[in-house]
Formats: sequence, structure tokens, C-alpha cells
Amino acid sequence: MMKAIQWTHHVISLAYMFFSWLLLSTDRTDFSQILILYSILFGVYLVIIHFQKATFNYMLNVVILTQLGALLFMPQLSNDMYRFLWDGAVTWMGENPMNSKPDGLMTDAAFNTSPYLKELYRNMSDLSKRNYTCYPTVNQFYFTAANTFSNSVWINNIVLKGLIAGTQIVGTIYFVKLLEHFSFKPYRVLILIMNPLWMVETVGNLHFEGVMFSFLIIAFYFLVKEKWLFGAIFIGLAIHVKLIPLVLLPFLFRYLGWKISAFVYLMVGLVVTSLALIYLNESNVFNFIESIALYFRAFEFNSFIFYHSLHYGYDYYGFYPVEKYALKLSRWSMFIITSLSVYGGFHDFKTMMKRMMFGLLIYILLSTTVHPWYILTLLGLSVFTNYSFGVVWSFLIFLSYAAYGPFSDPTIRNYVTLEYLVLFAALGIELIRRKPIIPAYSFQDSLDSRSGTGS
Repeated sequence: MMKAIQWTHHVISLAYMFFSWLLLSTDRTDFSQILILYSILFGVYLVIIHFQKATFNYMLNVVILTQLGALLFMPQLSNDMYRFLWDGAVTWMGENPMNSKPDGLMTDAAFNTSPYLKELYRNMSDLSKRNYTCYPTVNQFYFTAANTFSNSVWINNIVLKGLIAGTQIVGTIYFVKLLEHFSFKPYRVLILIMNPLWMVETVGNLHFEGVMFSFLIIAFYFLVKEKWLFGAIFIGLAIHVKLIPLVLLPFLFRYLGWKISAFVYLMVGLVVTSLALIYLNESNVFNFIESIALYFRAFEFNSFIFYHSLHYGYDYYGFYPVEKYALKLSRWSMFIITSLSVYGGFHDFKTMMKRMMFGLLIYILLSTTVHPWYILTLLGLSVFTNYSFGVVWSFLIFLSYAAYGPFSDPTIRNYVTLEYLVLFAALGIELIRRKPIIPAYSFQDSLDSRSGTGS
């Protein structure tokens, strides 16, 4: 009987690794294959987190082996890697990546004669070619480090993936420490790190949400241990990977109390400013701001509320008021998040994580652009709650890859509408029943409501 169970573990683990690697080798224009492979991989993932029969260390080894295999694949579902390596390469050549657009640099003989830069430029998106970088300092450290040893795209891809994987492994260690501090089962971390969306979009496609969330989890651990300075430093590092932690900062106030939160906010500000000054100065700061602003006012991808607002605006104004509605939704987002963060009295850790999760949900729902990897932080926060709609969304959001397939706009919109309708249904059911749809999220409330706080 025991041997049969062990063989079952091995078969399921091999299936998880095989379908992960197969998906990583699939071109993003082949939507049918993507959907089939992702559905199978997601089914294997649900079996793993539901039955939880294998030992925790065994499953961690499966995750690590899968990530090691993913290092060898060139990203097929995203071409962001080429801009990442570009920024690092021009840094090594003495050029501040915040100063110039790739289009401009390629008119300079010092850059357009490099075969390596030519390859990077040829493969990056037209959007990246035409705009300044939007990646802050810690991102730039990773990009620069990845270009240290060679001018080979394939080798530097492996190095960059290795840096991401290494950071996420450290983040996982602190995630487990945080779970154990509150008497949660360490196995719950697998809900995040074995999720196909996490596996495919972080190490697989070189998106930095996993790095940012790892720094954030380390920060939470230090805050719980009342090491406020270290917590602030890691929040600052997380912000300089992705700006999303800025959305979550208001929620610390009701958890830490005004004195400690004021200190943490001040230290975060100092860390963020100090890191920013490494690359930004008075001559290029508006280049960075301009690039960031593009994502809030000029584009629409996989949104729901924003998309339908635009069509309402078209009926009312006779044109699509992109900037007008993007600004209006941003204001609503800020108002709701701020209200949610200050409402009520003292918050324990579980309440803070739940409110952060819902705050981030509001932010994403009111955003103009919702790429699949954007919800990974929400998924990570949900591990500390009884809400499993983030897992449901981590499957549904892969429907957005229909945008890269040979489909008409109405067909793509149908996929997106299906994604959000099922998401809202899952969220509604969990709010009404007060029970997770996915049983693996059920747990006894073992949190000490006063642990690790400083009111």
C-alpha cells in the first residue's frame, strides 16, 4: 500500500513538471494548446493541494526541480526579457537606462554595432522600443547582474531566471516561517508556489511579481517580529521591484498603530528615495514618470470595469475617453482602498492580510491593464485567509492569452467576459457562504489577535 502511494506521488510530480515545461515551450499565439496544457497542469495542481498526502519537503523539492528545468527555456509567452536584458546591457556600457529610449540609442554607432544589442532590440516589443524604461532600481540591479558574464541572450536568460528563482526560494523560507509563527500548516505555501500561474509567469516568463512578493513576505516577517527597520527596508526593496506595495502601505496603520506605522512609513520613504537616486535625477525623472503613466492612461488589456466604462463613454461623448476614465477609476480606487484601510479599530495580522487582499482586488478590478501575473500578489495574500477566489482567478486569467491568438475582438472579449463572470460568481459564493470553494483553504483560526503588533 505504501509503495502504491509513493508511486502515485512520483507520477503526479512528474506530470506537474512535464506539463509545466511543455507549457513553457508553447508559443503564446497558440491559444488552444496553451489552454489545454494549462488546464491539465491546473488539474494536477488542484489534486496536489487538495490531498496533501506527500511530505512537505518532497513537494518543495518538486517545486525546485521544476524551476531548475524552467531555467533552460526561453520565455515564449512574453518578450519582456529582451527589454530587461537591454537595460542591463546599456548599463554595463555606461549608459543610464532611464536617460534614453532604445529607438534613440540604436541611432548611435556605439550601440548599433553590437550584435548582442541588435538581437535584443530586434526581439523586444515595439512599445519597449519607443518608450523609456519603467523598471525601478532593484529591477535594474537584477538586469545588470544578468549581463555580467556574457553577451549571449540564452546564457543571460538563465542567469536572470536563476536570480529570480533564488530570491523566490528565500521568500518561500520566510513564508514558511511566517505561517509557522501563526500556527498555520507550512503546506499552505504550496497553494502559491505550486500554482501554475506562479510557476509559468515568474521563473518561466521572467516577471518580477515573485521577487516583489518575496521581499514583501520577508518584510511582513520582520514586522511581526517587531523588527521595524528591517521590515521597512524590505518594503522599500519590494517597491523598487514593483510599485504595487504602495497600494498596501495604508493597511499597516491599523495593524501597527500610529507611532510604529509612522516610523515604518518614514523609513520606507527614505529607502525608496535613496534607491531612486541611484538612477533618477532632475534630467530623467520625468522620463520614468512618463513611462509609468502610459500604463494608467493609454492602454487597455483584460480589464472589465474600465472596458465597459470606455464603451459607455463612447456612447455619451462619441469617442473613447481613455484618459478621462482611467483617471476617474484611479481616484475611486484610491478612495475605496484608503477607506478600507482605516475603517474599524485594531487589526490583527489575519484581518490586515484579508483587507490587503480585498484592497488589491479593488485596485486590479479598476485598473486599465490586467496581465495574468498582476494577480500573483493577491493570490499570495489569500493564503493567509479563508478566501480561495484568487486560485479560481489564477486559472481563469489565462483566458486573456486569447488576445495573442488568431481571434477577432468580439471573441477575445467573450473570453474576458467569461473570466470575470465566473470570478464574480466565485467571489459572491464565498462572501455569502463564508466558506472557501477550494477545501485546501479551510483552516482553524489560530491567530493570536495581538501577536506581533505595536499599537
